[in-house]
Amino acid sequence: MDGQGKARASIVGGGKGPWRKRPSTILWVLSLGQLITWGLVYYTFPLFVVPMENELGWSRNELFGALSGGLLVAGLCSIPVGAWIDRGYGRLLMTGGSLLAAVMMFAWSHVHSIAMFYVIWLGLGACQSVTLYEPAFAVITRVYGPRFRQAILVMTFLGGLASTFGIPFTQLLIERIDWRPALMVLAAINVGVAFLIHGLFVPGPKEKAVPISEMPKAAQSQSVIKKRGPLAMAIRVPAFWGLVVAFAGYGLAFSAMSFHLIPLLAERKIEMGVVMAIVALIGPMQVVGRVLLMAAQNRISTIQLGAGIYFAFPVAMGMLALGVDDVYGLILFAIIYGVANGLLTILRGMAVPEFIGPEGYGVVSGALTMPTNIMRAAGPLMGAFAWSAFGDYTPVLWGLTAIMLVAAGGFAAAAVLSKRHSAWPKI
Repeated sequence: MDGQGKARASIVGGGKGPWRKRPSTILWVLSLGQLITWGLVYYTFPLFVVPMENELGWSRNELFGALSGGLLVAGLCSIPVGAWIDRGYGRLLMTGGSLLAAVMMFAWSHVHSIAMFYVIWLGLGACQSVTLYEPAFAVITRVYGPRFRQAILVMTFLGGLASTFGIPFTQLLIERIDWRPALMVLAAINVGVAFLIHGLFVPGPKEKAVPISEMPKAAQSQSVIKKRGPLAMAIRVPAFWGLVVAFAGYGLAFSAMSFHLIPLLAERKIEMGVVMAIVALIGPMQVVGRVLLMAAQNRISTIQLGAGIYFAFPVAMGMLALGVDDVYGLILFAIIYGVANGLLTILRGMAVPEFIGPEGYGVVSGALTMPTNIMRAAGPLMGAFAWSAFGDYTPVLWGLTAIMLVAAGGFAAAAVLSKRHSAWPKI
């Protein structure tokens, strides 16, 4: 077996030491945690909107305002969360986050006040900041070191099935036992995730991280890094700011598209059955994109991956802006958009150490996540305001296309600048 084959084998199985502490075991169990958490905590919100409107009489804007508030909190928490994971406190944060999510969902099942609902979703936003991909990437990078790319691919492959699992499962619960008891079931599952996944398998502070690459040996370089800290060093790298533009632009456009795609297609008089089929196709296309990348991972660089993604997004949104409304055109849109969206998650995990440097992965990734989540929180509201101003979704789509072109420019700048300057040696 060649070197690449051995590396791949060590990712998906095998390993030495107690089975609970083997990297491959940690990877697969944490990936299962991502499947459950994304599926039940993140994707299920829209399923509760109509039942809550009917029972409580709250407006849709009020309900989605709570979601936006939660996403904003998730963004604001990302930097301290990353710093704590870099110090080895991933187990404490992820276990506590899943337990808090269970408490918040149980409280949600008993909510009668819009003010309390907002408090609950601010808490769920904090939970998401310590349980979703970014903290999980930081934990798994500490476990796998220089093999982090393959590990992130495996994790996002399983996590990509979250909506396929979470949405039908939760909808079935709502139909069978109503929305309040359904939330109690989701809360109980999150207790299981806290103790059986995060509590048992996330490494603690006494378990030493595997370095991504060798750090500079010169005493002066070590002194500068220690004095300034990894985040202070990262923001001095020009590529960091290119990634801020690239990922924040994506966050805004993706969030706006996620919450406005259905009303957009309905506005164009497309049959609801076709609309649901197009929306349902996007999730599996994310997984298809990740499968293709797993097959070609040794033949495609991070820069090539990003170039393809940031070419695809403006094309997909431009198609809708040009008025594509036939079934085959919409299927092509769903394929392009879904594949690109699935690969973008992987790109976020890979770009930090390769473009900026290997030190302080958690806190640097958190610093990039913060503006992304802030823009993600703003996306639905900005899309709604733009639609109200123009009375039509076409100008909104052209605006999103322009935003993704700016984001593509940010990634291109990061790719070029990463070759010229870095605070640390390249991997």
